[in-house]
Amino acid sequence: MMNKQLIYSFRKYLMLLVCICTTLIVQAQTESEVAYREELKAVEAKLREGRFQEGLQLLDDITAKYPEVADIYYAKSLILGQRGNYDEAVQNAALAYDKSKHMFYANHLLELYKSKKDLAKGIELLQDLKVKYPEHEGLNRELLILYAENKQLDQAQKLYGKLTSANPSDTLHLVMSEVYINSKDFTSAKKILTKLDGKTMIPDVYGYLGYIHANENKPKEALAVIERGIKRTNDKSLYLDLADTYKNMGKTEPMYTALKIAFDASEVVFWDKYKFIMGLMNEEQILSDDKMQLLANSLVARHPDILEGQILKGELLWKGGNAAEARSVFLNVVSSNPRYINAWRLVINTDLGLGQADEAIKHGLEGLKYNPNNPQLLYFTSLGFAGKQDYESSKGMLETALNYSENENNYLRSLIYGSLGDLYHELKMENMSDAAYDEAIALDSLNVSALNNYAYYLAVRKKDLEKAADFSKRSIEIEPNSATYMDTYAWVLFQQGEYQEALKWIEEAVKLNKTSAVLLEHYGDILSKLNREKDALVQWQKALDIEIKSESKGSFAKIQQKIKEKKYVE
Repeated sequence: MMNKQLIYSFRKYLMLLVCICTTLIVQAQTESEVAYREELKAVEAKLREGRFQEGLQLLDDITAKYPEVADIYYAKSLILGQRGNYDEAVQNAALAYDKSKHMFYANHLLELYKSKKDLAKGIELLQDLKVKYPEHEGLNRELLILYAENKQLDQAQKLYGKLTSANPSDTLHLVMSEVYINSKDFTSAKKILTKLDGKTMIPDVYGYLGYIHANENKPKEALAVIERGIKRTNDKSLYLDLADTYKNMGKTEPMYTALKIAFDASEVVFWDKYKFIMGLMNEEQILSDDKMQLLANSLVARHPDILEGQILKGELLWKGGNAAEARSVFLNVVSSNPRYINAWRLVINTDLGLGQADEAIKHGLEGLKYNPNNPQLLYFTSLGFAGKQDYESSKGMLETALNYSENENNYLRSLIYGSLGDLYHELKMENMSDAAYDEAIALDSLNVSALNNYAYYLAVRKKDLEKAADFSKRSIEIEPNSATYMDTYAWVLFQQGEYQEALKWIEEAVKLNKTSAVLLEHYGDILSKLNREKDALVQWQKALDIEIKSESKGSFAKIQQKIKEKKYVE
């Protein structure tokens, strides 16, 4: 059975590159007549149009004119890093730092070293910075952590001993305890933290101790130390640690009570709350949809300017069946930031979920005005045209998306090829359809929609049935409870003449979905081939009744003919 899958969950792959030069231009305009600001605006224009290579070439030209300007190398590094070219990103970040010796550029270079897992270079950079800023405690903390991550625990311990003998601090003790925790040396971490328990005002001390007690399967001790921390520091972020402990104990109500306190506190960091609620969303349902929605509402109320919170609120509304209200939230996000690609995607998907293809097209085209040639928006807008059966327009959108998708991940490119396979099939371009499906599956072997649709169309055409059977079985392995995919496999077996085996799979499919005319018609077809004409007539009649009630009339005439002739008809 063909499945036109609507994508409800598509996570953003690249950050918005156009913000890079916008930030630099604002910085440049605060200085008196900086000569390169107009040229940076030209770079920004290229990025807005998705012409990243041309933007980088312009930056190369600007670098030739202003070889000592650190900002230029920094901009190039950001763009290259976000495109996944970390080697050149590091080279340019290092040049930015060498030209300025400024901590800002050092931080950026350090983050790139961490992304590349080049911890030795990160340690070398920090040691260089320590010469320039010997009293900078943050550098020592970072160096402690990098030593530990680089499996140089002895070096971390030596540095810790040296620092604490000269100028001990609760913060350094905390960082070293974190090093031990990350090394799974809970005994050493606990020894440090216990000395601070009840004395320090640093809330993380109590949170870490609670974590260690929980790891030792001592939930009561974990609760007690976190509650001591709350009493001592009055820090509301510890209610998240309290909630996590209750969650691990399976105590939902006290967990929710603790979460409400944390979420209602503006001083608790947004991202800590966001991480917790996202964790709840990705697990088996722990809290009811209503309680999750209340937490999301509180998140937005306390942090109204952080758009990720609004996105989360909208996604929960959508999950709860409030698609129209969810769309309003997503539209509010894109009105605040029209370059927020994921928000546009969610707007389009809610349009499609509401059966409003015209709105999906309108919003897709509007998003593309702000984000020209963006492959994600082109892809999702194409779904709107497909929903109106305007296959030529949909095909044009998808082919354009493919042309601009060179730097996108395989997941998105696979989706584009899979949708092209669907459209080429609708347009009777079977060879191109097959090639598109093959490419989709080569890019992403878990693209279940492409696996299923390709298998079904091959079965309909009675072509490459062994291949169809393989792809269909794989789709069932990925989603074992899909009636649609079971029906496809049954139909492949039918075309192979394996009627008894086909019967087994179609019966499983019908158990899961008793209201699909396609499934019931196929059920009747298989029964007919097994010489069970009376049973076949029952299933065909059910299929016909559904066709009449739905007014789809897709296979109306064919089913009538089967009933009249009391046998399967091609």
